[in-house]
Amino acid sequence: MSTSPSSRRPDQFLDPDRIRIARTRRGLTKSDLARELGLTPRSITRYESGDAPMDSAVGLSRVLQFPVSFFTAAGAPEIEMDTVSFRAARKATARHRGAAVAAGSIGIEIDRWISKRFVLRPVDVPAHHGEDPRLAARLLRGAWGLGTRPLPNAVQLAESRGVRVYTLPPIAERVDAYSVWYDGKPFVFLARRRSPEGMRFDVAHELGHLVLHPAAACDDAVQEREANEFASELLIPRDAIPEYLRPNPPVAQLLRVRDQFKVSAMALAYAAHSSGRMTDWAYRNTCIELSGRGFRSSEPGGMATHEISRVFPQILGPHGKVTAREIATDLHIPVEEVRALTFGVELGSATANADVPMPDGAPPARRPHLRSVR
Repeated sequence: MSTSPSSRRPDQFLDPDRIRIARTRRGLTKSDLARELGLTPRSITRYESGDAPMDSAVGLSRVLQFPVSFFTAAGAPEIEMDTVSFRAARKATARHRGAAVAAGSIGIEIDRWISKRFVLRPVDVPAHHGEDPRLAARLLRGAWGLGTRPLPNAVQLAESRGVRVYTLPPIAERVDAYSVWYDGKPFVFLARRRSPEGMRFDVAHELGHLVLHPAAACDDAVQEREANEFASELLIPRDAIPEYLRPNPPVAQLLRVRDQFKVSAMALAYAAHSSGRMTDWAYRNTCIELSGRGFRSSEPGGMATHEISRVFPQILGPHGKVTAREIATDLHIPVEEVRALTFGVELGSATANADVPMPDGAPPARRPHLRSVR
């Protein structure tokens, strides 16, 4: 005779949300996990409904490679799949999407841990729900004091406005990127398999979702198009194009300006054409030349390194205040999870570049506003 939900004691069963997070983080279906444990899929369904006995933790830990204590901890943050709009939804399978959302849940736990111990920048992300995407991008540039000049390091710019930026582990990188509001905080999760210019566009795209769409809808074509328009205007303001590009610019000039704005050559050509700076004929011939030189599939001569966080090197880097293992131990997660989500800074990732303007309009600072909580 089974125990009714109302009579269960929390210390008798494992946390069902954590079982689901660990399973999807590893890219396993319920059938996959059942097979590894020698159980039936129905048993896993029961486990994830709150009927996992305490003695099942050892088997789950062995298969899912999470500590036994992970499954008994309470209060796991969960991201609802239908509130997420994935950057590459059509290319990613349900396995990849599930792994990305599970990684995001762990990222939120890491952020809670950090926020209790360090003072991060307050959230300064204006809402322009329902606004024209290009106008919303111009309004954001105005609010952040950016004018029409090229954006600085996009990751660090977002961090300076209170956006929590994390990286995705390899299994989840097929989604490219996604963002979500959680407990009043904006989160962006990025894949590092993209080119530096592509990841920079992903940051701008996800800022578009955070500004325009309070509740993203998974695989919503309209919202994706709006976020793309927002990103294009944020990275390459239409009003700036005449200042930097002559009418029907040659490819050599496009490439020089590309380096200033740190965008792809194809994206800059598209923006120039959309703004009327290039005729249809010139745009077509430019695209043909760029494609012939390999710009359709890569970015020859582009950014040498990916932009990375400025926050995590202060926490976890060579001169940081804690180690990834300390965070992992406190949160009962594998240390590899912390490293994968935090730009791998503890493993010696490339150093950050490009200073960012501070929210109060002060000159760019060498280090963000980050100090330990006493």
